[in-house]
Amino acid sequence: MENRTPYIYIKKKWRWSLFVILIISIPIFIIPAISHLIWKVKPSFSHQFTILDKTVPDEERLEHRAIFWTLNHLKINKPNGLPYNFKEDYLGFFPKENAPHTIRDLSGYSAKQIDSLAINTDAFYLVDSYGVYDADFSDQKTGKISKKIYGGLTENDLELLDQLIKKKKLVIAEFNSMGAPTQEDLRLSFEKKMKIRWTGWISRYFDELDTLVNEELPNWLIKNYKNQHGNIWHFKGSGQVFVHESGQVEILKFGEDLTIEVPHVTSPYNSQTEIPLPKSVNFPYWFEIIRISRDYEVISYIDLSPNKSGLKKLQEMGLPQYFPATIHRKNGEGDIYYFTGDFADNPIGMKTSSFAGFPWLKKMTTHRFDYSNRTSFYWNYYFPLLNHITKKHLRK
Repeated sequence: MENRTPYIYIKKKWRWSLFVILIISIPIFIIPAISHLIWKVKPSFSHQFTILDKTVPDEERLEHRAIFWTLNHLKINKPNGLPYNFKEDYLGFFPKENAPHTIRDLSGYSAKQIDSLAINTDAFYLVDSYGVYDADFSDQKTGKISKKIYGGLTENDLELLDQLIKKKKLVIAEFNSMGAPTQEDLRLSFEKKMKIRWTGWISRYFDELDTLVNEELPNWLIKNYKNQHGNIWHFKGSGQVFVHESGQVEILKFGEDLTIEVPHVTSPYNSQTEIPLPKSVNFPYWFEIIRISRDYEVISYIDLSPNKSGLKKLQEMGLPQYFPATIHRKNGEGDIYYFTGDFADNPIGMKTSSFAGFPWLKKMTTHRFDYSNRTSFYWNYYFPLLNHITKKHLRK
């Protein structure tokens, strides 16, 4: 018996170690494997999504990568059955690290080719037309506005948009679709087709306006404000910056003009139940302020919660208290959506798109008011929204 005691001890210890390894393996290996298997056996769909993105300054392609994550997660493939590739399956600018940049867009398309593309397109997403500039490929960041390399809407872009709307296709566009460097006549044409009107104002939250603390504040922003306000920049702490296309700059300070620090994208009860979207979520990024026709329903709006001082400043700029964030209008059998914020720009890793339940997990573990985590907005608002739009379209 004495000789068996060490053996029994070792056997129990080995069993305990095996149990611990098994417990650790479940969340690390087994659950992800099951999640991937569930995703794998789900049915796939072949659908032609035409995506136009002219703002691709590097190979990360952050401006549109989140869209492709959604398509891959929902198993929406190209008409040939292959999955969409965020590096290749779009129109616009294609940066190359060690080779000349390339452009693949609608330039040179005939009217017949544009009509053919419109016929074959099931859904269209205009991500960004701002473009790329010399500074995007320079190691020295001066904060100054640099020379344009590529960008802005063209007549062919608008012709495609016109054909898609006439053919009752799903059309989605968002922030920076119609602003500079798009020519004014082309912008007005875009506004007419979409039935919206840009006020000329864009806005963004900055967590620190003190130039001694925040060295990333754009030089042109500070310079324009000082030129317009007696050469004074006296700001400390956070605030909301408003920039007009004319160059006018105004700032609303948290505590002095605003009662909440970060802008909220707020959704009415119907949007919360039908889509579903959270009642509100922080949005500290760029958005534009537009006016819309009565054809649109407002799915969500931007709320700055201004006090009397803030309301007065907004009125002086000719702006209302609330701004549309996500709008939708029916177009016969089709649908048209416009997002006034820079929604799609998000650093989502593509590898996780092939796991069922992953959006739910991220939503549960990512706080919707954590504006320091850029992906928080994606999991809590943008993915549920795009998921709803896409599935609704597929059901048709």
